[in-house]
Amino acid sequence: MVKEVRTEDGSLTLFSEKFREPYHSITAGAFTEAVEKFCKPCRVREKAKKGKVYLLDVCFGLGYNTVTFINEALSENPKAELKIVSFEFDISVIEKSLKLDWKAFNKWKWVLREALRNRRCEKGVLVLSTETPQISLKVYITEGREFLKRFSCKYENFADAVFHDPFSPKVNPELWTYEFFKGIRRMTKESGILATYSASTAVRRALHMAGFGVKEGVALGRKSKSTVASSSFKTEEKLLRKFKLTSSVPLRDPALSDPPELISSRRECCMNFLSRSLPLEVLY
Repeated sequence: MVKEVRTEDGSLTLFSEKFREPYHSITAGAFTEAVEKFCKPCRVREKAKKGKVYLLDVCFGLGYNTVTFINEALSENPKAELKIVSFEFDISVIEKSLKLDWKAFNKWKWVLREALRNRRCEKGVLVLSTETPQISLKVYITEGREFLKRFSCKYENFADAVFHDPFSPKVNPELWTYEFFKGIRRMTKESGILATYSASTAVRRALHMAGFGVKEGVALGRKSKSTVASSSFKTEEKLLRKFKLTSSVPLRDPALSDPPELISSRRECCMNFLSRSLPLEVLY
């Protein structure tokens, strides 16, 4: 039984039984979060004015981030050309999303319906696609690390914007590692911007190590601020100082294949070593 949850802005989301977390922020509001924590920090409207915006949507989920991106870009420039690449492990989540009331965003449900109708196989992976002269959407039905290993070369230097929105590092650590962010960096343009809701120092340090400059984002629905990153940014000094703390040890997954439990326990072990005053360079 799938549980529907109403968020602060009145929009509905779903609760994941597997991860024991909702797909969107309850306190911020699902669609409000998509605009404030992802579209605005990634300057979607500003980029749409130039005519083309390409999005890498990390974890498609219910599709809310993607349709908000489309709505924001085309509201700014109705003639903008949009390309979206994403992945999602559970196709049933997309199907269930279409049964929810998206309110003002219901007009974009056709994008997901069309993608569910158009199915093909690429490198052994099911791909859902919507192709119009203006909107191109591809959703790879696979786990995130498999997507990186199979398709990151195809989309190298692709993204103007990256919406990094997996479940939390506590329950979904494999999508928050240094190695995963390094792969995402290869898919991001030099001027591209990544936004994520996480305020974790370990996540921010992993992004920094992967080649992004890191800044604080906005506080929405909670006291801590989100994170914004780009290779065109310079990492904020106050964040660099925090990277010296034991809590900044990033999650690691050298072959992008370790079980989540091992990824988390590896970090715990490193933190234990650091607490015994071993220099950081011994571990990394």
